[in-house]
Amino acid sequence: MTVLVAHGLSKSFGALRVTRDVDLEVRAGEIHALIGPNGAGKSTLVGQLAGTIAPDSGRVSLDGRDVTALPPHRRARLGLARTFQVSALIEGFTALANVALAVQAGTRFPLSPFTGAGRDAALNAPARAALASVGLGPRADVAVATLAHGERRAVELAVALALAPRCLLLDEPLAGMGHDEARQIVALLRGLKGRFAMLLVEHDMEAVFALADRVSVLVQGRIVASGPPEQIRGDRAVQAAYLGDEAC
Repeated sequence: MTVLVAHGLSKSFGALRVTRDVDLEVRAGEIHALIGPNGAGKSTLVGQLAGTIAPDSGRVSLDGRDVTALPPHRRARLGLARTFQVSALIEGFTALANVALAVQAGTRFPLSPFTGAGRDAALNAPARAALASVGLGPRADVAVATLAHGERRAVELAVALALAPRCLLLDEPLAGMGHDEARQIVALLRGLKGRFAMLLVEHDMEAVFALADRVSVLVQGRIVASGPPEQIRGDRAVQAAYLGDEAC
């Protein structure tokens, strides 16, 4: 079953064509990796999928529903959750309060004016469950500003999970990590695999080939290849355009 579909997505900024007639689909339970060199248009494509960038042409569908005209918060409520390259957490809040805010955002009910997000009983249980699912249950009451970089990334993932997603857009979740932290996030994503459709945008080829069921390669705004990891690893055109020695 296909959860997320992009069909014919194109976007230009002035004379610069950033994405060009991109077709992409993410199936239920799979990790579909999107790779490509810097400047290939990956961030613009993710923005079009998430709703932060309006395409010039083409459409985006989620569970068969056309969401091209919907803003990000409407897509999130329909089950499309996103993590970011740069942290979007509120550093002065605890991990629990950050995730509780996400739980609240996924509902239509406002917070009590006398209760903070991290103390609202209706939000705490699902927020703690999301943190526990990423291994941060014991760190729920710690301020985000004091967490290690890898822990912050895990909180961001918990925020996405708190939205009860059908599909996760993971925008470079390993960015800025050392080897040990990256290995922990890879293990975390492997443990979540099968629960959601995931589109993984990542430069770490070791992680991509360890996690992905399918890989699509974006070069100069176009998908130049798409298929199982071993097919992509052995594609000479892909090697010439992007992978180089990393494919060996």
